[in-house]
Amino acid sequence: TVCTIDLDNDILVNALCDRRVCRRKLELILEPGTSLEPLDLARIASQQERERKAFQRFMAMLFPGVPEIVGRMTVLTAKVQGLAQLDFPATRVFLTFETEHDQRKVLSTLNYGSMKANKQKTKGIDPQHLFRGTHVLKVEEPDEPSTIRWQDLNVKWMARMKQLALTMIATFAAIFVCALLVRFCANANPAWASIAISVANSVFPMFAKILTSLEPHPSEGAKQTSLYLKIALFRWVNTAIIFTIITPFTDTLDAEDGIVSGVYAIFIADIGLTNLILFLDPVGHLQKHFLAPRAKTQDAMNLAMKGTEYELAERYTNMTKLLFLCFWYSAIFPASFFLCAFAFFMIYFVDRFALMRIWARTPKLGTKIAKFSRKYFFALAICAMAVISSYAWAGFPYDNLCENEDSAVDNSFSGNITTESGKSRFVSVNAGDSTYRYCLQDLYRTDGKENFPAVPENQPDGNEWMTDDQEILTRVYGWTSVAVLLLVALKFIFGWYTNVMKMFRGTYKARGDDQGINFSQVQSIDAYVPQVYTNVFSYPLLPCETEKFDKELFDWSDPERDHSYYDLHLDAVELLEGIHAEAEHVFSKVAHWPPQGVHEEKED
Repeated sequence: TVCTIDLDNDILVNALCDRRVCRRKLELILEPGTSLEPLDLARIASQQERERKAFQRFMAMLFPGVPEIVGRMTVLTAKVQGLAQLDFPATRVFLTFETEHDQRKVLSTLNYGSMKANKQKTKGIDPQHLFRGTHVLKVEEPDEPSTIRWQDLNVKWMARMKQLALTMIATFAAIFVCALLVRFCANANPAWASIAISVANSVFPMFAKILTSLEPHPSEGAKQTSLYLKIALFRWVNTAIIFTIITPFTDTLDAEDGIVSGVYAIFIADIGLTNLILFLDPVGHLQKHFLAPRAKTQDAMNLAMKGTEYELAERYTNMTKLLFLCFWYSAIFPASFFLCAFAFFMIYFVDRFALMRIWARTPKLGTKIAKFSRKYFFALAICAMAVISSYAWAGFPYDNLCENEDSAVDNSFSGNITTESGKSRFVSVNAGDSTYRYCLQDLYRTDGKENFPAVPENQPDGNEWMTDDQEILTRVYGWTSVAVLLLVALKFIFGWYTNVMKMFRGTYKARGDDQGINFSQVQSIDAYVPQVYTNVFSYPLLPCETEKFDKELFDWSDPERDHSYYDLHLDAVELLEGIHAEAEHVFSKVAHWPPQGVHEEKED
């Protein structure tokens, strides 16, 4: 029914989008009705630049004004004119079938694996299944049309990996800086550390979004998965692991400064502070009640009223962070299960309210994040719970003391002493009390002896501290953690093996039953039409010729403007006038063959 041929023209598409964004910014800055012809813009920009003072020139470096935007437009215009003279090969073909039966038949017949397609190995393939009788096609089921990022669809794999590596380095640097900040706050006041952790968990997603926006991703699902990985890694370390590192071993069970009080404070801060900020939506209210009434155009007001943008990856990590915190400290703080359940209860109702009343519309991302979270997060979280719980039970009573047999105190003593962590404590010792010696009970840090798994046999020789019941419990937990790690490792190995085998053979399997509903019979159809979203337009820009196919292929419509207003092909035609270049050959093609009688049925 629909065929979309995508060209390797990402640079051209981005240049046209940036130019249209610059033009839109000028429309919002200048007075309504101002001419946007090149000579008029050059005159306005020159006049404003001549009238600038020293401070205004400095501010223009931070916040570009009309002269900077006009200069950027001029560069982009020349770039488009140069790129339009090049040839752009076809890289992908998106096919939308009229029936689900035909789609499944093609996918199951032509899916031979990516390795045969990359190496063009035709052995064992029916000649009728080869493109033009010689080429092996890489046939796979694509993501949803609304999730395709057409401006980054053709970025090379190596370039994408390099950019991902740089952003991950920045993420690790942010984790390190936050750990230092939390440690500083914990030394001053443990309550401040909990607040610092909650604030960092709320602020870091903004930084992660900036990093992810610099990465080229072929789909919104891949972009959200990358964002999920960064935020989850930061929040797991920042929320759970940092407290274990910065808390002295002997203060683990301290009523005031121990881990239990810190974890409790984190749960309370997340239940209260995080949900309160989301519910109040200060940024959204600022846009809707202050910026929107003062907008110069209807389109600018619509942008301010569309709702607060949210990321599904950020909401996923908000829940997985609490679950990871609960699992990590479940052994020494069993009440974390109840706090975690209550936190999920609050998140459910607050997110449901935000989904209906606060948040803006997002693309149909599908199940990519859910599968990634289920495949990796839950498995790693269970591993963490098994291993950390075994060490937590082994560390009781967390005092690094072993009783000396047949030894007693000769004299009484009462007074203040300084603990290992530098805190003053009042103690009272009576004559005849047992004496104790120092023995390291932290199996994480035992020297000269194996410390995994956390079983009684790994206690330092001569400094055993566990009771008989504790040894039984620790032995069960220790070997259970080994079994859990082996099972999860086998699960990962099997998953990786399956992914490798997909490269060498077709593994497509239809999911669910054929619904028997034709594509053209659906009232709100959505086809693979190139679209690029920006933050200054209410609707996406269209890097294709919109006049050559039915407008019903879009899942949106602007009540004030026709789709041609967003057509970047028309921009290219205007810019290439008088140049030996044709805009028709540098844009992706969309062809539509609606079944006969479909339009009449929809109208009826």
